[in-house]
Amino acid sequence: MKLVELKYSKATIDKAGEKLKEKKLESSALNYSMEILSNWRAYHVMPLDTFAKVLKKRVKKIDVKNNAIVAQRLKRTPSILLKLTTHRTMRLSTMQDIGGLRAIFDTVKEVYDLVELYRKSQTKHHLHATDDYINSPKVDGYRGVHLVYKLEKEPKIFLEIQVRSYLQHIWATGVEVFGTLKNSSFKSGYGSKKWLDFFCLLSSIFAIKENTPVVDKHKGLRKEEILSKAKDLIKELQVIEQLNVYTEVYRVTTAQYKKAKKGRKGSYNLLILNSKDNTISVKTFSSENIVDATLAYMQEEMKYYKNKNINVVLVNTGDIRKLEVSYPNYFMDTNMLVKILSSISLDRYI
Repeated sequence: MKLVELKYSKATIDKAGEKLKEKKLESSALNYSMEILSNWRAYHVMPLDTFAKVLKKRVKKIDVKNNAIVAQRLKRTPSILLKLTTHRTMRLSTMQDIGGLRAIFDTVKEVYDLVELYRKSQTKHHLHATDDYINSPKVDGYRGVHLVYKLEKEPKIFLEIQVRSYLQHIWATGVEVFGTLKNSSFKSGYGSKKWLDFFCLLSSIFAIKENTPVVDKHKGLRKEEILSKAKDLIKELQVIEQLNVYTEVYRVTTAQYKKAKKGRKGSYNLLILNSKDNTISVKTFSSENIVDATLAYMQEEMKYYKNKNINVVLVNTGDIRKLEVSYPNYFMDTNMLVKILSSISLDRYI
């Protein structure tokens, strides 16, 4: 893979990040700032690929059933800008998850086995932070373990590895799916309080299922109370009905994608999801064409910069057939979540 040359200083990168936070930006300033962000983001690709190879090897040591999924992605511009805006002191040049890796296991035990493997490993890179959101869930209900590495290269960059169980992944998928459908960033704490409460309760139900700590505000509640509150919101918000309608629409639109891409392997996949027209398109790039992939990524983001109905993301799973499993939120295929919610409503889950 060809190394992407970094064309700008960290000071210039940070200035671009500040510019992009402005609500009204002239097209010339927007184009220049986007070009800088895109180049900085693309600079993460090669180390991200190197980390992915190591991650896959370590996952295989733990995942005896060969069920685990490993994926990687470059953070979307809207997500970058939201994070910069939410965390006022954060700089674009020091953001820790522009390059992200994800490992999804069947069980929590496997999650911690991988985390321990990383903690004990010898590497020239510095394990900058370990955030355990399983033993200490976020207030919104997010769970998983994040490993943040500071790389021994100049200029310094960070890479983040997210390790989750399948249930934790299902929860995060649900948050992103409904965030897209409701045009609200639930994952950042924005949106309807009832929807936020619902996801928080669902997280605690999954925690009980996995025998891990519930969200702090639910620690004083009995299991039956948590289930009852969740059931009431599932009914009031018509969660299952909404999921069924939207997943059926996307199942039809993704059928063409599956037929066209059947059996193909590609290193990078550019996804464009239109939540208004209910359409999905996928462009596949080989690892040798990563420069073209990142350029196309930037062009599509520029094209839909002000369109909140369009999600553009560049991901890598190693095998295009695994895209739907590792990034189901982009395909709106949430059958498992529907089954779980139905079981909760019928008092058959835990």
